[in-house]
Amino acid sequence: MNDSLEYYNLHAKEFFDNTRDVEFTEMQDRFLKYLNPGARILDFGCGSGRDTKYFLGRGFKAEAVDGSEELVKIAAEYTGANVRQMFFQDLNENETYDGIYISHTVSWLRCL
Repeated sequence: MNDSLEYYNLHAKEFFDNTRDVEFTEMQDRFLKYLNPGARILDFGCGSGRDTKYFLGRGFKAEAVDGSEELVKIAAEYTGANVRQMFFQDLNENETYDGIYISHTVSWLRCL
C-alpha cells in the first residue's frame, strides 16, 4: 500500500492530467440509474475528482475521499468540494450514503 501511495503522491499531477477528461459517462450513468435524484454518494478513491464533479453537476450530493494526500488537494481544487484523505479500511459509516462509487476497480456498491 505504501508503494501505491508514494506513486500517486509523486505523480498526482500527471495522473490528474491523464484521467480528468477520460470519457466515463457510460459507467457513471449506469451507477446513477440506481439512485434517486439528489442521492448522497461517496466517491471512494476519487483520484482526479472526475466522477465527483460529474455527480455534483447532475445534482447529487457527492463526497469524495482518496488515500493520496496530493490527489486529495488536486481533486478538491478541481471539484470545488471538500475532499478527505482516507483509506478503505478506515470507512466506518453506516447508512450514510445511498451509493458508494469506486471507479478504479470499475465496480460500485449500492447501500440499502
